[in-house]
Amino acid sequence: MIIGVTGGIASGKTTVCHIFERQGALIIDADKIGKEVVEQDEGVLSQLVAVFGNRILTKDGTLARRTLGKYVFGTPQAKSKLDEIVHPPLLRRLREEITQAQKAQSHRTVVVDAALLVEWDILSWFDAVVVVVSQRGDQIRRLVRQGLTVKEAQDRIDAQLSVEDKIKKADYVICNTEDYGVLRRRSLKVWEQLVAKDQ
Repeated sequence: MIIGVTGGIASGKTTVCHIFERQGALIIDADKIGKEVVEQDEGVLSQLVAVFGNRILTKDGTLARRTLGKYVFGTPQAKSKLDEIVHPPLLRRLREEITQAQKAQSHRTVVVDAALLVEWDILSWFDAVVVVVSQRGDQIRRLVRQGLTVKEAQDRIDAQLSVEDKIKKADYVICNTEDYGVLRRRSLKVWEQLVAKDQ
């Protein structure tokens, strides 16, 4: 099976994927692929600089991710332009990694961890979609712990599709209430249902 795990930023979807991984799943991290595309594809980085200017670069010429984030997540038009540049090569790489994983380890369930599965309109790639949901306040607290300001955290949450719209596309919903033990039990229950579906 190929499972998509999505949810808002800092909702706990990566934690759910780690729980699935311990049950034998092979995890593909779309956020990691996105970072690699921006950092390794000179064409993508040069397009970003052409649109947003040299201010998004560090002194050594690499992408200053937080600076770019501050700019694009507060401005819908800038966010749209960023997506136009980054998403096509990201999705090509994601598709390739899924195909390679299926060939190399066909006995394992492939789980794709990605915040934007619904927005990318790639739900047809998956046998099931799991949406992880969390309270907005919990998301903001987690992002602030990661070093963002409250305003930056709010902008990033607001830039994403609403959780209600994600839930409409879900086969399974896991509620993350900030208690890891509860989250683990809920995740394992969904995993058991996914395994049963794959029999």
